[in-house]
Amino acid sequence: MTCIKCGTQLPEGAKYCYSCGRKQPVDRRSVRRPNGSGSVYKRGKTWTASVVIGWRSQQRGSTMVRVPIRSSKGGFSTRAAAMAYLPQLRMEEKNKDITFKQLYDLWLPTYRKSKSTLNCYKAAFKYFASVHYLKLKEIDIEDLQDCLDECPQGKRTKQNMKAFCGLLYKYGIPRDYIPKGRNLAQFLIIDAEASKKKSGFDTRQLDLIRSSVNIVPYADYIYCMCYLGFRPSEFLSLRVEDFDRDKKFIVGGAKTEAGTNGTVTISPKIQPIVDRLVGSRTEGPMFPDPDGGYFSYNVFRSSCFYPALDSIGIENPVTDGVHKYTPHCCRHTFATLMKSVDAPGADKIALIGHTDDSMLRFYQDVNIDDLRKITDSL
Repeated sequence: MTCIKCGTQLPEGAKYCYSCGRKQPVDRRSVRRPNGSGSVYKRGKTWTASVVIGWRSQQRGSTMVRVPIRSSKGGFSTRAAAMAYLPQLRMEEKNKDITFKQLYDLWLPTYRKSKSTLNCYKAAFKYFASVHYLKLKEIDIEDLQDCLDECPQGKRTKQNMKAFCGLLYKYGIPRDYIPKGRNLAQFLIIDAEASKKKSGFDTRQLDLIRSSVNIVPYADYIYCMCYLGFRPSEFLSLRVEDFDRDKKFIVGGAKTEAGTNGTVTISPKIQPIVDRLVGSRTEGPMFPDPDGGYFSYNVFRSSCFYPALDSIGIENPVTDGVHKYTPHCCRHTFATLMKSVDAPGADKIALIGHTDDSMLRFYQDVNIDDLRKITDSL
């Protein structure tokens, strides 16, 4: 660059001419960052970094609009520090959405023990099929325990499942894929009898829940969970798009490697609730949070499920930090209700969901009318 007064050659970005002293014009054009790279803003005396990590649908008047879901971190002393943190914040959020299978795919190449042992762990991984596509942050100990309990193999295979799960969490925690102190594998119980301490709601409790619908907030959600049989994380992720209004069934649940979802017909006992919640919407969560978005499992459990049971009048004592009744009890309730229904085992398996890819053969012959006979009888 040259001085605007005397024409002396100046270093790029010079503010003054060292020859004549004339102040040079400053190029105030800001460097535009790429879309989606995040933003920073000042809050009080500190700066905050913010990135958009997703979008959700929200009803505004008569239309549905897309609203950004943001993740923020504050406390930076300077704007530059907040800007520099944006890539890390985005990476942290990306890691938070990693699924069980994605973590497995990352871990697998790092295993260096014998081939025979690795084959055992590969086999164990298949029995966790119901959580393969769940986000790690949404997986609860009950999800993993259900996989262990529903495994049709013997004790040795279940020991491999627990060992494999321990290795997976040991790999994921220090890499920030899993929150520190959340090694769920250590709480898995192999003994079948010991692992079945939790039970579903009995008939009296189910009647209490039913009579509290439209009175106690989220009693309707709990009642629906008891008659749909989905795992809690699956239930909360159900979409309006997966609801067939004419035939009255839902396609949802954990995906398998074959890419299929389960078909669950809707019991007449909860059909009015489902129709009311869905309304005229064509997309978004079937069971939305107060803002119209998807509930996270932890928020639903602590802010909705437990307070609702308390208001309904169902005692829920806590032993060693664990509640007697958790959202998973609704799935146990559904399984218990099906015991009294005379129907083929394959149809019951299709409704409750499967954890073994070998069970896929049963799905090929399942008929919706056969499934409806079961849910209509619950």
